[in-house]
Amino acid sequence: MNTWFDRALLGLHVIGALLLLALVGVICYDVAGRLLLNRPYPGTAELSGVGLVLLTFLQAPHAIREGKLLRVTFVLERVPAGVRRVLEVLAWAIGAAIFIVFVLAGWEPALAAWHTAEFYGNDAFRLPATPVRFAALVLWLVAAAVCIGLLVEALRGRVLVSDSSH
Repeated sequence: MNTWFDRALLGLHVIGALLLLALVGVICYDVAGRLLLNRPYPGTAELSGVGLVLLTFLQAPHAIREGKLLRVTFVLERVPAGVRRVLEVLAWAIGAAIFIVFVLAGWEPALAAWHTAEFYGNDAFRLPATPVRFAALVLWLVAAAVCIGLLVEALRGRVLVSDSSH
């Protein structure tokens, strides 16, 4: 890990792991309450739904940066280096575009959640939507920045992502 950005990505990754542990605790508590006391925890569905979304996007930028995404290399291993480079550039450009589209598509709903005090759940358990929506926007921007950085490096002919196929 060279830079403060890499350390920040690792920090997000660790926060995602801690969130996973918290979700496991909530789900276990819900199951135990349901089986032993016939009283499930009312917020399990809301916390799990929101937690899984945040968990995914907390850990995605670090996974992207470290090259730990699922990759099918049988095509890349059979094409010339120039074609591989073009495919790498294309992949990072598409990745950046997807995350930027997420931000653009999520901006209006985030503002609407802010203005209307939107929440997830019902009267038994309410979870405010605004922090979740804005957190997702920030995490999508971080993921787009990672893809753009890797795109720039691919255009320069450098490979920063570890390649597990060799």
